[in-house]
Amino acid sequence: MPRPAEALLDVISDWGVDRLFTCPGSTEAAVLDALVLRTDVELVLTTHEGVAVSMADGLARVTRRPTVAYLHANVGLTNGLSNLGAAQLAYSPVVVLNGLKPSSIQAREGFTTARRMRDLVHQYVKSDWQSLTAPAIPEDVNRAFRTAVTEPAGPVWVALSQDLMESTTDVAVPDTASYRFDSRVRPAPDAVRAAADLLAAAERPVLVAGSELARVGAVDALVRLAERLGAPVLHEDRRGFERPGFPTDHPHFRGQYEVGNPLVRRADLLAFLGARVFNEFEPARVPPLPAGVPVVHSHIDPKHVGMIYGVDAALIGDQRLVLEALFDALPPVPSREVPPAAPAVPRTPSAPGGPLQPADVVDVITDSLRGSAIVGDATTAGGILQQRAHQHTGDDYFVSTSGSLGWGMGAALGIAMGMPHRHVAAVLGDGVFQFGLPALWSAARGGLPVTYVVMNNQSYAAVGAALRRYGGEAVARQRYPGVDIAGPRIADISTAFGVPGRRVDNLADLRECLDTARTVDHPTLVEVMTDPAAFGP
Repeated sequence: MPRPAEALLDVISDWGVDRLFTCPGSTEAAVLDALVLRTDVELVLTTHEGVAVSMADGLARVTRRPTVAYLHANVGLTNGLSNLGAAQLAYSPVVVLNGLKPSSIQAREGFTTARRMRDLVHQYVKSDWQSLTAPAIPEDVNRAFRTAVTEPAGPVWVALSQDLMESTTDVAVPDTASYRFDSRVRPAPDAVRAAADLLAAAERPVLVAGSELARVGAVDALVRLAERLGAPVLHEDRRGFERPGFPTDHPHFRGQYEVGNPLVRRADLLAFLGARVFNEFEPARVPPLPAGVPVVHSHIDPKHVGMIYGVDAALIGDQRLVLEALFDALPPVPSREVPPAAPAVPRTPSAPGGPLQPADVVDVITDSLRGSAIVGDATTAGGILQQRAHQHTGDDYFVSTSGSLGWGMGAALGIAMGMPHRHVAAVLGDGVFQFGLPALWSAARGGLPVTYVVMNNQSYAAVGAALRRYGGEAVARQRYPGVDIAGPRIADISTAFGVPGRRVDNLADLRECLDTARTVDHPTLVEVMTDPAAFGP
């Protein structure tokens, strides 16, 4: 029988995981040594734990399979927590292994120890556990995989102390095949009937497609349902959107959910399918649901149904199974003509020779990168990018709703690993770049042909927008503290890391750079200078 480190790698490999993302320390020596003789699990080295977690998250999102991030002690865990929160919101089955110092010094507050490690991670994972004996390690890690992939899926955490991992004890490896099963659940028949009756009776139903549809591959099922009902479809509101649940090029698509949308105002039924209702950003000044309109809500995670607003019909279960059940339960529905889309709001283009406006930059990006998978992590331009990016499948566009900057730089690398035959581009803000900077080392080391586009407005524009909404002294005096982050030459920094970068300040050069980026077999970066005064909404 193998020793703990070898047994750990056996379990990882048996679950079909062939990469281990890590920024290691001394507590991981036994596993690193065991990897010397292994070819079934590749060590993916990073220089920051946040990158290790976001890469694992990105790979899990696109493959819909478990991944592993191995973090070092309390310092590594805390570095990875913000991106672990993003994985949790996206229901990514990331197994986080956490190497701890030997058990004998943990109680004595030794170097890089913490007294309440599980408390640090508990709120970001489905399960948290510290292995207590060497023989228990394979069983605990196997259970972590089972928990991570059981619906609703999500990240889990297992702590492995150095002394147990370095033990010479032979340990048994569980048969992982007997712990795998289909954990999808179907909604209750009565609930399906109630929802189907509401949909059939409505004269002006509006369907709202949530990110959960994309995660479980149910986009095509919603297309069938929408066509059967003759109903318009909106993406869920921006604060809950993680990836597209409906094709933006489908004739029934009508944009994104907002309570002020004319379709929402005139609807006599709203069906939120695989969506959050809602991921609140701040207390609503206007109720986000129109008064008196019946609501159907479906989600895999029961905690999201009725969390804030009551519903008239609730459907709990796998969203593909939910949509298939609804389709089968619908009685004949009269044909309807889908209402036209609202006219586009006119906007002011960039003045010749003046600073570039975010909307114009996004237009060039989405046109030049059509067909690429886009990772959006640009706070100021994120809403514009989300509206204009081509999104035919659930794997065309990825964002995070965690609010933590920097996720997109590592996530794009994981997504590229999961889609090796497709071009991947990450559209970032300059603040995001400074948070996710260590990912450049991993991009250069892995040679992954990811295109980074950094929209550099030299500011924390979201802070400026918040000050404008607040309407106090900052607006009166036109002085915005906490906003200016000008200084770094981002393209030069990228080049120094081994990712060729170029700074541009006009749309023609931007288009040229993006066209070239799609033809090379290595990562590149384009820094595009945009208007520092364009704070966004």
